[in-house]
Amino acid sequence: MKKVFRCLIILLLAITLIMPSFVIAAEKDDLINLSDEINNKKDKLDALQKNLDYYKNQIDMARKSAVTLKNQIDLTENHIKKTELEIQEAEIKIDKLELEMLGINNEIDGTQKKIELQKDLVGYYLREINRLSSKSPLEIILVHPSFSLFFSEVKYFEDLQNNLGTSLKNLKDLHSRLEDKQKELKQKKDDTLSIKNDLEDRRGKLEAQKTAKTFYIGQTFASESKFQALLIEAQKEQQDLDAEIGRLEKDIREKLNQNDLFPYGGNIVFTWPIEKNKITAFFHDPDYPYRYLYEHPGIDIRAIQGTAIVAPAPGYVLKVRNQNSSRIYNYIVLVHAGGASTVYIHLSQVYVEADTYVSRGQLIGRTGGTPGTRGAGLFTTGPHLHFEVRLNGIPVNPLDYLVNL
Repeated sequence: MKKVFRCLIILLLAITLIMPSFVIAAEKDDLINLSDEINNKKDKLDALQKNLDYYKNQIDMARKSAVTLKNQIDLTENHIKKTELEIQEAEIKIDKLELEMLGINNEIDGTQKKIELQKDLVGYYLREINRLSSKSPLEIILVHPSFSLFFSEVKYFEDLQNNLGTSLKNLKDLHSRLEDKQKELKQKKDDTLSIKNDLEDRRGKLEAQKTAKTFYIGQTFASESKFQALLIEAQKEQQDLDAEIGRLEKDIREKLNQNDLFPYGGNIVFTWPIEKNKITAFFHDPDYPYRYLYEHPGIDIRAIQGTAIVAPAPGYVLKVRNQNSSRIYNYIVLVHAGGASTVYIHLSQVYVEADTYVSRGQLIGRTGGTPGTRGAGLFTTGPHLHFEVRLNGIPVNPLDYLVNL
């Protein structure tokens, strides 16, 4: 009977020790397949990077060329192709990360199974040790007819203790590995979310670039002279606005300083003038479609045509333009405390008048920017709000001043 019992114990140990090998073999096959897919994505990314480098060089060369209609169309087409490749790159990176997360999840599942097996082993060893520990040496000698069986039992007891120590160490190592894999999985998820957000920004830029190309062809009818005329008109409009804001702001600051209605001095806090959304063009954005006209002095916030715009802080309405023409952009300029001012361009509707005061959150206008619509202006990239922050008349990065309240 004892012999049968001993055989059962040995069989149980063998099964318990062999099972992880089958689990590891199955996991290994899954990991090899996933690794092949991940390597395939890496190869595609490498090939895309070569194409991206080509278009980056083309864009750099085009920027150094004279500002002609043909050059601007070529430059815009290269921007479009580059952005399309960047979108493909982001999509492949997301696919690659999702495959990597699948592999990590498989490893986590496998590790959890191994932990359960080790727990079973630990439980078995503890029960056996407890059973043998409950007998005195004399009892063990008496139940065994020979010293060889007695020493065999003692050896078995020592093996159980050693195996218990090994299993506890394995269990600790597996728990540590599980924690590492869970941290790695979280990082992959964060990376995926970041790339998805970047992907949305790229798609917004692509829309703007396609709009720019349509504008060049539609407004100029492929005429170089018409393009140069539009260029001069747009540059003059921007220069006039900059000069007028600077002159008016300087004149009005002293007046406002004497007015108790205006919160002059101190630090200014700006909330978002529209609901926070994707930014399609950043401050001094190197990919801004009309950068050859001027450095982009603000940010373009994606917004549906007609989105409500509110004052981001208490202020004084320095100047507004509110016309029905689609060739001239409508705008609002607000003056705030601390030498700051804000500018809102491509407005479809303006609800405030110059020489009045506004409070934070007050409705001041509605967004526009759709080509050919009221107040959009000539050089526009689609429906959005162009928003500027100026400090002592100098444009600064709005993202350094905007907060969420």
